Amino acid sequence: MKHLLLVSLTLLCSCHSITSNKGQEHEIDSIPQQEELRTDSISETEPISLEEEQEKSPKAIAILQPVPRDIPTGEAINPDSLSMKTEYDYYPLATTEVKVIITNHSHFEYDCGESYSLAYFNEKQNTWEALPTNPIINSILWIFPPENPTHEQTIELYTSEVPNRPGKYRIYKAFNRDTKVAHAEFELVDKKGVKRLRERIDDYWDKNRMTSNDTTAQNISSTWIQNDDGDTICVGLMNNTPRFQEMFRRKVVNYSAVSHGKIQQDELFTQSVSSDTLHVTMRTEQPVYPVGTEVISVALTNGNPRSLFFGEPYNVVRKKGNRWILLHDGGNWKDIGYGLTQGSTFHFKARLHPIVNDNKPGVYKVIKEIGFDGSPQKWFMSAEFRIE
Repeated sequence: MKHLLLVSLTLLCSCHSITSNKGQEHEIDSIPQQEELRTDSISETEPISLEEEQEKSPKAIAILQPVPRDIPTGEAINPDSLSMKTEYDYYPLATTEVKVIITNHSHFEYDCGESYSLAYFNEKQNTWEALPTNPIINSILWIFPPENPTHEQTIELYTSEVPNRPGKYRIYKAFNRDTKVAHAEFELVDKKGVKRLRERIDDYWDKNRMTSNDTTAQNISSTWIQNDDGDTICVGLMNNTPRFQEMFRRKVVNYSAVSHGKIQQDELFTQSVSSDTLHVTMRTEQPVYPVGTEVISVALTNGNPRSLFFGEPYNVVRKKGNRWILLHDGGNWKDIGYGLTQGSTFHFKARLHPIVNDNKPGVYKVIKEIGFDGSPQKWFMSAEFRIE
């Protein structure tokens, strides 16, 4: 449980309290109560003038407007000691809320209040300009001891006061009685910025997907910009699980409007298969392969008088209990058809994507759908092998 000391007063009143580190609260000045309103007795038939009605109505409560706050001064905190970062590095231009995460990495104790400053970097003037912030700040003391080092705060962008502009923004906070300062930086991107982020993803993919030890690059299967809003970058992942999504954000781009689609669960393969039927056989080059094998060779042989016809796709499955689980492969195939006459053998390479799939020792199969040329009937051939 975070060590948070809370005093429920806001900027709406002029009184204040001071809370010590030991949780002892000094006496708070009493807050004057609004004088009770009274109404005179008036007969039902007695007319009431507009002026009299206004005099008897309660006074309107003033609506507080967002206010800019100056960037705090003080000694900059080393990020290795205490860091402030936003949940994402990049956000679409239409963003109205940003979450900031504050973490104490040191053995020292830091504290701060709820107050913050928001600033935009004006490139033309080469200055940081203060933006409107929440006018109501609670008198809360946040303490970051080493055993409870993290706190989160949601910052609102008041777009009705100052419209969002593409570029860099900062959230500043003062610590340890305004003697130290830290900030978190993020960027809002327009349509051009979204295209640049997509190009960065594609460049990373092109440069690193053939590197055997780059799991993230090998896991990417496709990228495109969703045309409905123009802000969302869709990135297909072969292994689309929270672990691999976090890995993508950390290594490639941390943009709030990247979509990987629905979280992937184990997908079962339940179709009947055969390794030898109708004088057609399918075998792997070897019966056993070592852990970490990237590619295996498969041979499909036609001993039937009728010619076979099939496409490029295949699947690899792993036995898990009594079930067969599909390995992640990205699902991208060329639209090519192959014919195989009697007595001929078709050789192809099956990729196992061991980094993405974490292939452990066990029983595996390569699965391929085939059929006779000119016939709508199709079936699945399989070639079993082991990883040890």
